[in-house]
Amino acid sequence: MQQRKKMKNAIALMITLFFVMALSISIGLGLKYVKEGAQSVNQEKFLIQTRSVLADFLTMLRKTPQLTSINSADTLSLFLSEASLIPLSSNDVNVIIKISSARDKISPEIFNTKAKRDALLAFLSTKGVNVDYLNILDDMMGGIKEDGSYKSDIFTNRPNLFRNYIASKKQLEVADRFYTETFHEQSLQKITPTKLFYTSAESNASNYKMDLNHIKPIAWEMILGCDKQRAETLSANAGYYANTNDLGLSADENLSLMRFHQNISYYEPFIAVEITIMKDNEKALISFEYNLESKKGSNFVLEV
Repeated sequence: MQQRKKMKNAIALMITLFFVMALSISIGLGLKYVKEGAQSVNQEKFLIQTRSVLADFLTMLRKTPQLTSINSADTLSLFLSEASLIPLSSNDVNVIIKISSARDKISPEIFNTKAKRDALLAFLSTKGVNVDYLNILDDMMGGIKEDGSYKSDIFTNRPNLFRNYIASKKQLEVADRFYTETFHEQSLQKITPTKLFYTSAESNASNYKMDLNHIKPIAWEMILGCDKQRAETLSANAGYYANTNDLGLSADENLSLMRFHQNISYYEPFIAVEITIMKDNEKALISFEYNLESKKGSNFVLEV
């Protein structure tokens, strides 16, 4: 068993090295294209060039055969540890690529049972956040109510705010600002909701599972009701969790985790990619998710 584990690690490291090499070549070609057009660049042309870089990158992801060998918790963890940040440059164009698990947060849509809502309320209470914040989230995910029976006033001055699910980081930030301005306190800073909650341009939360090998410490605090130190220990030891026994939970912690048994996993083949492209005074940020199994991208966001 130990020999097999070492072999898996060696293969995963090889995958990472090939990936970084292929990525450097692919992006390097894209940057050359950007450089050639830089003499007359404007925002529209920069946008077209940015999309070209994205297309090249997606093609490289699909055509790199070594990526198909990432098929377990340990190979994915090693890959992410080695390729989490890749800085590239060509003359005066800089590109920064960040790769992480796309299942390292909690979907706000999973709190659909009393047990899970109680867990969230207890967590918010320990951070000094009152129940009104959950009411705001409920309104933003509850759809249009013809009778106006919302739990908060968030739509009073924001009638066009999307309200079927939390579709983006910016939408969640609107909720955070409304709560902070309404109740005149800064408790949300203790949890940073944009780092805790998963947001998606697509309503796929029903199939969303948290990857316990990659969730952030703040997510462990919420799920288990544990303190920060315990959460950081669980996060630091992650990477090779295959089942609940590997977590080393106490009896109470195990009961807390079981409330979320439908929403947890030990391997989810989704990576989150952020590509920042900078040229002179122009800057573009591309973010998306990529399914390593289906070789498809989703949840694309482009900011220029």
